[in-house]
Amino acid sequence: MAFENNKPTISNYGVDGMRDISARRASTIANMIDEAKKLGLDDSFARKAIGKYGADNACAMRAAMKNPDDFNEFANEFGTDHNKDIYEMEVVEKTEDKFGIDFHYCPYVTEWVKQGRTPEEIARLCDITMEGDREFAKQFPCLKFELVGTIADGLPVCQLRFTRQK
Repeated sequence: MAFENNKPTISNYGVDGMRDISARRASTIANMIDEAKKLGLDDSFARKAIGKYGADNACAMRAAMKNPDDFNEFANEFGTDHNKDIYEMEVVEKTEDKFGIDFHYCPYVTEWVKQGRTPEEIARLCDITMEGDREFAKQFPCLKFELVGTIADGLPVCQLRFTRQK
């Protein structure tokens, strides 16, 4: 698993700068987990901190929405910010009950590969980092979140799926 599909197609000063920030965040997360392990700690602290970050982001999004419990408004808003170009996000399904989005590039995986991480380490680091997305989604009771697969698992895209909860 060489992550050869994880190549950006969008490149400009702004996007490249935001990806650099994401890469630094990925490096910091990995290094913090390494140092915690040396102290005999597991990665639960990272999962909790990243989860809180995701929940906080969701609360900010909810506050900006007209009706934060409306699945369709969520689907219309999610991924329309700067993250769209960073992760090269593509809406692959959008109906009254389903919203699917694929991420075609991950700066985190790129950074972890540069650090010399093994595929297993990259998959674990991604799973830890996805706590932010899981907790983000939990702030929206109108939906169910499913992470179908990730670039870190060797897939060509990260597949995030949301289903309307009735």
